Amino acid sequence: MPRLVLMFNKQVIKEIPFVQDSITIGRKPENAVAIDNLAVSGYHARIDKTGHDYILTDLQSTNGTFVNDKRVSTHRLKHGDNIIVGKHVLLFVAGENGAKQGGGNGDLDQTMMLETAKQRELLAKEQNKSGPPPKPRKIGILSFLDGSRKEDVALTKKLTRLGKSPNSEVRLSGLFMGATAATISKRPSGYAITFTGGMVKLRVNGEVVKGSVSLKDFDTIELGSHKFQFYQKQTKTA
Repeated sequence: MPRLVLMFNKQVIKEIPFVQDSITIGRKPENAVAIDNLAVSGYHARIDKTGHDYILTDLQSTNGTFVNDKRVSTHRLKHGDNIIVGKHVLLFVAGENGAKQGGGNGDLDQTMMLETAKQRELLAKEQNKSGPPPKPRKIGILSFLDGSRKEDVALTKKLTRLGKSPNSEVRLSGLFMGATAATISKRPSGYAITFTGGMVKLRVNGEVVKGSVSLKDFDTIELGSHKFQFYQKQTKTA
């Protein structure tokens, strides 16, 4: 009698004899072969007995159904085929005649080793295709509100200096403006502005800042007589 051997990490979990004309494979418990794994769809695949043949059909699963190294929508099973569903492997073992053609129990032991790195890589690629799209990147922008600069400044560096120094990324004028009056740092959690000292005051939304403060979209920043607005815009992912 044909049967399926359910394996995970090359370890046999159980054997399912093919006693019905049709069996389903999936995550829901009502399936004949229930696999409790999030990589498996509720109703992932079905095997139908048609005459002397056994036909595997993918039920439009999210991560796909594979036979050996190939993704399939339908496939006529033969002895020794490895059906990959999520991270599990189902070995199809034909009846007595099929087993003799395939080489008996020795062939079963050999087939159990066919969960190759290539199969795992193929499955991972298919799972990545169905995964969520990458989040768009955001970049900070300084938009000047005082007429002293027409073009916006993109905060692409990890540290942007604001001040009178020629080395400052944002050059600011003023009698009491320091060489570096403030810095804006780009962090994994967002952007932060830091007062670095000097005669001019740093204000964010009208509040004097003497240390560091995280920046939010449309915050108003004042440094001496200069006034600008901070916001973030999306950029294309690499």
